[in-house]
Amino acid sequence: MNSSFVRNWERKRALGKKNYVMRYGLLLIGMGCVVLFSVLELANNGEIHYPYLLGRLLIFPTLGAMISGMRWEGNERKYAKLTGRSS
Repeated sequence: MNSSFVRNWERKRALGKKNYVMRYGLLLIGMGCVVLFSVLELANNGEIHYPYLLGRLLIFPTLGAMISGMRWEGNERKYAKLTGRSS
């Protein structure tokens, strides 16, 4: 299990922190939540209210970036512990 984490993290950390946060935080988490909540709003209300859409476009990518930044730091600590390398 640990060697699997190390291999996967080495591949992801090669992207660099900025690209990791952009790909996984802004795009995957942030925009994924924007699309999900917009689809739910459309299904429940039959329309999308643009002020709510604007709020989702601002809030979810920001939260996604914060979450992925924290995940980066946690994964770096775990990687350093498992490999004995500094991050």
